[in-house]
Amino acid sequence: MTPMFQRFRTPLWPISMLAAALLAACAAPGTPGTNTTPGKPAAPAVPTPLPTPARPSPEAQPPSVTIQGRAAAAVLDDIVRYRTGRGMTLKIRTGNRVEFTMPVQKTKVPTEARMRYLLTPVSGNLQLSARVFQVLNPGTGREQVNEITNEVASQLERELAGYAGNDRR
Repeated sequence: MTPMFQRFRTPLWPISMLAAALLAACAAPGTPGTNTTPGKPAAPAVPTPLPTPARPSPEAQPPSVTIQGRAAAAVLDDIVRYRTGRGMTLKIRTGNRVEFTMPVQKTKVPTEARMRYLLTPVSGNLQLSARVFQVLNPGTGREQVNEITNEVASQLERELAGYAGNDRR
């Protein structure tokens, strides 16, 4: 192998590919929740256990935003509309949490991205937080979950700020 291509053989290259895929999904034109085309209704999801990160996040708190004057269901509807419009598949939806998956292309090891949004009541308002995971060998006994929220935190903060806007009631 030539020295130029050896840099792509690092153990962190799947994280780079996943971060690039998520950045591309976040960088698409438009803001969250402004999609006017009706999406397909999601089938009711069967609750599954949350993935346990193989390595905990160095930061104590994931990116979050406080939302005033919006119902939890409306916020979750906006998130579902935005993420499914970006090619992600709804995996779980409860009254205060949604989780999405998306396969990561062009990787040697089967890899998927998972995003989890959580709404928490705080002082009469809602706090929306998001976490992003890279899952190697999903659905197998060798499944390995790594949290990569910190690598995409700036894009998540911009996305979350869009859900706090009062223009989509």
